[in-house]
Amino acid sequence: MSKKKKFGLGLALTGIAAGIGAVAVAMLKKKKREEIYHEAELKAMNELDELMSESEDDDNCCADCSCSNDCCANDEPDDESEDEIYEQVATDEDVNDEVIPDEDNESKPQD
Repeated sequence: MSKKKKFGLGLALTGIAAGIGAVAVAMLKKKKREEIYHEAELKAMNELDELMSESEDDDNCCADCSCSNDCCANDEPDDESEDEIYEQVATDEDVNDEVIPDEDNESKPQD
């Protein structure tokens, strides 16, 4: 075998080895991403289950007590309080419509 053939064969084998290495690294990264995604998905499902169980507990809170549903009724806003909130927000927006002079233009005379 000549030197050129040995060099070409060595270069080809080096390229193949580098390709195999790159594929292996890519597969490891993909596997790690999938594991992280799966863990996050399980965590989200557990949190959702906890929220659902808390919600079920809240729905049944007055079934155990003799408060005649007063304690649970206070958790839900009535239509009148919602209207008051919307009116308050609307008045706050009207107040915030004032023009505030720019501090950078203090040296310029105002019209």
